Amino acid sequence: MPSYASKQKGLALITVLFVFALVSLLAISMQSRQKMSMAQASASISLTQAQLLALSVEDVAKSGLIFDANRDRDQNELWDTSAEQWNQLPPTEWAGANIEIYVRDLQGLFNLNSLSPDGVNPSAAMTRFEILINEVSSKTGVLIPSSVASNLKDWLDPNSTASSIYQNMEPPYSASGVPFSHPSELMLIEEVDRDIYIALEPYITALPAKTPLNINTTDPMIFTSWDSKLTLADAEKIVNVTRPGTCGPSVRKANVHESITDLWADSVLDPLIKASAGQNATGAWIEGDFSVNTVYFSVFIKVQVDGQEMILESIIKRDMDPNTGFIGVVYRDFSRKAADIGRLKLISC
Repeated sequence: MPSYASKQKGLALITVLFVFALVSLLAISMQSRQKMSMAQASASISLTQAQLLALSVEDVAKSGLIFDANRDRDQNELWDTSAEQWNQLPPTEWAGANIEIYVRDLQGLFNLNSLSPDGVNPSAAMTRFEILINEVSSKTGVLIPSSVASNLKDWLDPNSTASSIYQNMEPPYSASGVPFSHPSELMLIEEVDRDIYIALEPYITALPAKTPLNINTTDPMIFTSWDSKLTLADAEKIVNVTRPGTCGPSVRKANVHESITDLWADSVLDPLIKASAGQNATGAWIEGDFSVNTVYFSVFIKVQVDGQEMILESIIKRDMDPNTGFIGVVYRDFSRKAADIGRLKLISC
């Protein structure tokens, strides 16, 4: 009997120790899960706060663009240049968050939709895109087939037979036959991979097909694509007129093409324009292809709250017509990274 009682006491002790260990493990697990849940809730709150701040800053950016448009109308200076203050906004702190705003003029970029049948001259646009492709290839070292331009033109044409190519791919899909909504759709085109798209992205956009190029905010590589006879060096001479190196009202008016007539009078451009006068062929110079002001802007908003970072890109349309005064967001992208800002913003003051 004493031996049996001793065994019972030993078994009870082991059971108690086992239960204690199990309860301890459960307590530790609950504590760990609670800590993780609190961290997740905190991160979720910070991200939500960052998102709300980004959308609020988007309204601030729209207000700044409205102010710029009203000032231009009041002073009868209806142009947008790279020397304006919107092109170099300083970082700021707002409601405990670090905020940075970067604005790009999308009408200074090459419009992919100009190759669509709705464009002014799709064949000329295709040739220009081929020239731009060669320039980008030379600058970046990324081999980009010039046939990408013709592939894009076929993709945008609803009457082409491009779908027969894409339907044989894995997985199969069809050519859209409609203009792009975003330049990233270029990666759907035959021969375009991510490396090629990344190389081209700083120079391209996707706007309504007949949207003109703002000569005051474009890049020389984009402008040189307009005519095979226009060298990069000559394009730099024309475009760099609007690059004062600083922002502000004092330099805005001194560094600008005030009108397309002003551009057409440029001594470098004048012989090329005269050589193409009366032509409808590829490379002809048409005043309607250019503007000195902008309707479409890209606004990058970088928000940091409690260690959480969010990047928002908003495509904003600003109507210069005083009777409508429309300004609104036509596209938002929350997938952007901080590295995209420096990679895509080619021109500062």
